[in-house]
Amino acid sequence: MEPCRSSYILMGILRMKNATDRVHGLTIQELYEIERLSKPNTINKRLKKLEQLGLIQEGVKAGKAKTYFLTEMGDGRLPTKREGVQE
Repeated sequence: MEPCRSSYILMGILRMKNATDRVHGLTIQELYEIERLSKPNTINKRLKKLEQLGLIQEGVKAGKAKTYFLTEMGDGRLPTKREGVQE
């Protein structure tokens, strides 16, 4: 099962924010505030699918909220940044 385009966007946000270990994960609300295209419920569903695929994992809690971070396998699935391309 291949992730959809918006799932890759979420993984890209995790990489951009250096959410690559249990301590530095992002909450659904933090992802929503950056992404602003999908509703938090939709983001949650996409994160669950990515977690099943092993591309992200649940990190430590931030208060009552779960956090998520990009795994090495997930980072390997994202394209590398090309030279001359601006963010």
